[in-house]
Amino acid sequence: NVPLVQASINMFGNKTPMDDPLWQLTALAAGTGGSILSVGSIAGVTLMTMEGVGYLWYCRRISLWAALGFAGGIGTYQLERLVFA
Repeated sequence: NVPLVQASINMFGNKTPMDDPLWQLTALAAGTGGSILSVGSIAGVTLMTMEGVGYLWYCRRISLWAALGFAGGIGTYQLERLVFA
């Protein structure tokens, strides 16, 4: 998900300091959010290619778990910021 990170840098790079929490959240979202759809990550594309997994199969069986993991990661990140900041 390099394009997402590059778009974020283009939008916020000049205005946002490098140690801002926005960049941590962007990295978390780019790293985990792509797994919600099989075509959003190289791991999902590889799974579809090597194992013959179909897009709809992935959406029905994996996407919900990936979305829950994504939401859990964002929630944990926010909780850590509240506790340790």
